[in-house]
Amino acid sequence: MVYIPSGAKLTIWNDLYKRGSKPGLKNLEYFYEGNNPNKLIEFVPKLVQTIFSPTTWQQKEVKVKEGQYEAVWYVFKDLDNYTYFRVDVEIEVKYKGNKGEAKIKLSEPVIVTEYPQETYWQKTFFYEFLRIAWHNLFYNKKIEEYLDWARLKVSCFEEKLFKYFDKLKHE
Repeated sequence: MVYIPSGAKLTIWNDLYKRGSKPGLKNLEYFYEGNNPNKLIEFVPKLVQTIFSPTTWQQKEVKVKEGQYEAVWYVFKDLDNYTYFRVDVEIEVKYKGNKGEAKIKLSEPVIVTEYPQETYWQKTFFYEFLRIAWHNLFYNKKIEEYLDWARLKVSCFEEKLFKYFDKLKHE
């Protein structure tokens, strides 16, 4: 038996999109150039709140200078006792007067499953055998549903963001 410190967890990461050299990698960077890009500073956090309805929202960093704004947020949405959705949202806006450019990026959108391994029972071989069987027989279907849900949320985010880009261009 291997010693696992209290609070240890088995963590399984499921990427929303394929990574690496395979086709189908989704580019989650969005660029805007035109009128009033500074309005995105208020719009993007509201859009994230509306679309993802995060359980927790951690601000990693913010840089504000004259005519420039950068921010990074970690967004977490609990899906059940074991699983949550995580995405990092980055925004970079540069403007002078009413003209400028913006870059918005969704990085590492994943579905994370964490199984606690704190008690003696949870550290046993028999428990691990049952957990793997339960995960493979029943929970994988739920994970697929969560992945579909997350892909839908990202698509909604993209659609609303592009509509707002069009609105800004015509102001």
